[in-house]
Amino acid sequence: MSSHAHPKAVVGLVLVLGALVAAPAAPAAGDRTPPSKPTLRLAENGKTSVALAWTRSTDNSGSVKYVVHLWQDPTIVTLPQSQTSYTWTGLRPSVQYFFWVEAVDPSGNKSASNQLTVTTLRDGGPPTAPGNLQVTDVGSSKVSLSWDASADDTGIAEYQVLVNGARWGVLSSTGPTSVTVLGLAPSTHYDFAVRAQDLGYNVSPPSAVASATTAASTDTQAPTAPSDLIVYEQYCNEVLLLWTQSTDNEDPQQAIRYQVFINGTLDTIGATTGVGRTITYGVDGENTFVVRAVDSAGNVSAPSNPFTLDLDVC
Repeated sequence: MSSHAHPKAVVGLVLVLGALVAAPAAPAAGDRTPPSKPTLRLAENGKTSVALAWTRSTDNSGSVKYVVHLWQDPTIVTLPQSQTSYTWTGLRPSVQYFFWVEAVDPSGNKSASNQLTVTTLRDGGPPTAPGNLQVTDVGSSKVSLSWDASADDTGIAEYQVLVNGARWGVLSSTGPTSVTVLGLAPSTHYDFAVRAQDLGYNVSPPSAVASATTAASTDTQAPTAPSDLIVYEQYCNEVLLLWTQSTDNEDPQQAIRYQVFINGTLDTIGATTGVGRTITYGVDGENTFVVRAVDSAGNVSAPSNPFTLDLDVC
């Protein structure tokens, strides 16, 4: 008998061995074991911040990361395994906040976590009144103002601008301490003041009053007509109106007022200023909507395109 194997037998053996080598190994069972629970505690409480700390979490993988949550804030903070503390800032005084921390392993398993409820410390009082309010520019429909910043132990959240004692608008404290009040009537006397609100919702006394009389207007040109009016039924007889804003030869778009007409009648609910949208209410049956623009001199634009909608009042 020959000592050499038959060629076909060798080929068959190679194919079998190759198949055995190429066959994938059976998949290992996935990691379903969550990390141990980090125990959360309060490290330090403040008026606008809360310092958190927690016990170190362990896992069979040897590696975890921590995810810190604040129920009132969609921001999620992710930290490495070596960091077992975090200070959440930008909070408001005397407000109750809910925190929790969970450990996550490389397989995505999440630990349990205890929730921590913390009420930040009380604010020390209202801000100082804004100082040195001045009129820096006067037009026929606008007056520009500037003032010195208020001081507060927790920080200023906003400035409220008062026109003849009524609140005209609100400015974020992150912007400049100046504003241009728009939409005023020509040849009219106005008294202005500013007050500050802090992060604890405390409001300062108003600043000293600064007065100005707007200039006479020679503006006789109406704004352009609002365009591309479209109306959507929201619920029952509630409707949403959208349009392309008008422009004016003197007023900026944010100062242009809009009048809404339903079936030819002026609708006071839908009146708005400086935006190309509003919500109002129609009547049962067919409704035709039209929008007109009005500038600060009282000039009224041509009507927008009409839009008709059939409503079934609930």
